[in-house]
Amino acid sequence: MAPTPRYIPNASKAMEVILWIANASPGFDVYQLVKSAFFADKYHLSHYGRPISGDTYQAAPFGPLATVVYNLLRRDPIEMIALKSNGDLPFEVDQRHKVRAAREANGRMLSGTDVEALQFGVDHVKNRTFDDIYRETHDDPAYINAGGGPMDYRDFLDESDPDKVEKTSLIEETARYAIF
Repeated sequence: MAPTPRYIPNASKAMEVILWIANASPGFDVYQLVKSAFFADKYHLSHYGRPISGDTYQAAPFGPLATVVYNLLRRDPIEMIALKSNGDLPFEVDQRHKVRAAREANGRMLSGTDVEALQFGVDHVKNRTFDDIYRETHDDPAYINAGGGPMDYRDFLDESDPDKVEKTSLIEETARYAIF
């Protein structure tokens, strides 16, 4: 297999992902939001050949972790620099880890297919328990294959997908050059 393809994440688009999910799911906590982003990226990659913002996923102890989304939620200084912001972000995370958006997502930054995938991610997570989401994500082949390290987008594709070979080639060919 070719070296692991890496996308260059778009922190501004990751911000809009946070805002879209937070608006679509008032009351979602950080865990639910991050897992919604994961399921949305899996969906979008499978259906449209690319992730939504090119986020980097880590096989973390509590499941797949979209690092840019998570670091923005934590106001990580590096992500703030990538976002070109040192001020207030358009959301807050309260003491109970609930994410509240201060504005709507910028619709010009999210394509129709992005929104379709984000809705899938939200619907997949809502009304499910932490334990249920935890089990599903820990059983995901991309999570297992990562062995606690960076996850490979090629592993996001379902083994039963008849177009997996072509989709894998597309990821390998376009990841370095993709613009989100």
